[in-house]
Amino acid sequence: MNSSKKIALLGILAALTFVVGRFVEIPIPAVNGYVTLLDAGIFTVALSFGKREGAIVGGIAAFLTDLTSGFPQWMFFSLMIHGLQGYFGAFSKNKIINWLISGFIMVAGYFLATWLLYGWVAALNPLTNIPNIIQTTIGYVIGLLLSETLKRTGVIKWTLKN
Repeated sequence: MNSSKKIALLGILAALTFVVGRFVEIPIPAVNGYVTLLDAGIFTVALSFGKREGAIVGGIAAFLTDLTSGFPQWMFFSLMIHGLQGYFGAFSKNKIINWLISGFIMVAGYFLATWLLYGWVAALNPLTNIPNIIQTTIGYVIGLLLSETLKRTGVIKWTLKN
């Protein structure tokens, strides 16, 4: 696939992941944030197309989701955290290791971001970390199911050929 087609495909995938992230948002006022299905899109892309593509789509989609959800203070943190999450979501052939690393990145990343934005007390609040673990886990399971379905139906091969 040539570079202009790949850029267009990544743009479409980032837009779709952004829409998935905005479609379901469960606010958590205690931590000035929310839980979303964004991770499902990130992991679907990472597991279907690769870690680099997962990182690009994850960072862009998370940045845009925070920007348009009323949480712009998180958008640069989310760009980095979800970008790394997308990269490590398909880092090795062992899916459990990928899930553990990407989950650690999510929890540690938002712990540090919360500490920088709101201080230690807020960062130590269990409501900060538990939703991130749940979001990553649900997202990874959905991403695994969707990526396997896309591979079985031949959508991935067709997309990469054209």
